[in-house]
Amino acid sequence: MTIDLRQLRYFVTLADTLHFGRAATLLHISQPPLSRQVAALEEELCVSLLKRSTRLVELTAAGRHFHEQAKRIIAGLDTAVRSTQAIERGELGVLRVGFTMAAAWSVLPPLIKRYSDAFPQADVQLSEVLPKELNDALMSGNVDVGIAFPWQRPPGLEYLAVHTEPLCAVVPSDHRLAQGDEIAVSDLAGEPFITFPATTAPALHELVIGCCREHGFEPRIRLETHLQQSIVNLVAEGLGVSLVPQSMSKMRLAGAKFLPVSGTRMVEQGVIWAAGNDSPCLARFLECARAFGGLA
Repeated sequence: MTIDLRQLRYFVTLADTLHFGRAATLLHISQPPLSRQVAALEEELCVSLLKRSTRLVELTAAGRHFHEQAKRIIAGLDTAVRSTQAIERGELGVLRVGFTMAAAWSVLPPLIKRYSDAFPQADVQLSEVLPKELNDALMSGNVDVGIAFPWQRPPGLEYLAVHTEPLCAVVPSDHRLAQGDEIAVSDLAGEPFITFPATTAPALHELVIGCCREHGFEPRIRLETHLQQSIVNLVAEGLGVSLVPQSMSKMRLAGAKFLPVSGTRMVEQGVIWAAGNDSPCLARFLECARAFGGLA
């Protein structure tokens, strides 16, 4: 059986109006081709859809049933066309975002909000990962885009900087340095440091260690842990001090005092993606990221 979509549209319009003249006008055709197409549809179906008279057009019982089914088919097809076009434009679909914990306190919320406001029908799936795990997740296609510190990445991954902020010091609230409003990096010399392994976030690790060396001392590392939030928790318990991205001060954790640091370095974060990923949602996200970073 071969039924032309045009025949369905012609029949539905005629069934809606029950008038060949009005239906032809709505379809921007003359009456004879409309009559021929509806007759061909009836012949293909082997049923009578209409009762015709010189004054009146009525639907048969089969015609009433087919009218409802044809409307569903056309509506479903129209929806499929619109959604397919929306996916091609990146307005609909799934965007899988892997992010590091530090990004959750800084760039992730406003960037995701910008994207979601621009493309409200896109399904954003977030997953928190360690920086060292992000490469594999991107290369394997488990995530479409990562938000993290810059780091060594294999060929095939692209990086776009979108956010910078200074390092700040975090010390126990009863520490002698907590009494001031700002400290110098050199004030931390000799203090026990809580930081993270170089394998976890190499770029940030080098930034913190390099900042201390620039001010004349090698940090005395007492504890290492993978997450910035864990570092702040340990500092709040009086186990040491640390240098962390300024956005971590949003934690406002009892027992921890965040202090601006003069002469400190800037921390950079950006988005990372696989160059071969052709997801339209990714393309639209990168447009938002460029605008967010002032690179539009």
